[in-house]
Amino acid sequence: MASLIGHDAELQAKNYLLANSLQFVEQNYKAKVGEIDLIMLDEQQLVFVEVKFRSSNSHGSAAEHFTVSKRRKLERVINYYLLQKKLNPHHTNFRLDVVAIDGEQVNWIQNV
Repeated sequence: MASLIGHDAELQAKNYLLANSLQFVEQNYKAKVGEIDLIMLDEQQLVFVEVKFRSSNSHGSAAEHFTVSKRRKLERVINYYLLQKKLNPHHTNFRLDVVAIDGEQVNWIQNV
């Protein structure tokens, strides 16, 4: 059940970003070091997106569940992705965004 909810949240986030002029590149990129929910393109910039969903705020908002340790883990996955695609991390334009979904409210936090 949780994975179905996660998939629905990722689909909602993807559609939200598409409606805001981003282009879809890849979903659920998996590496030995972790996973990236969505990879999008904002003009010439790669956007790696972490999707967080909470049906209620009783245990904090979705955005509050994006932790420093989660960020570090995602940075390792991003570096792995760039190396796999033969893109130099120092010369590739990219950013990390969070799409936090609290019930029906979508909060797109850019460049976290």
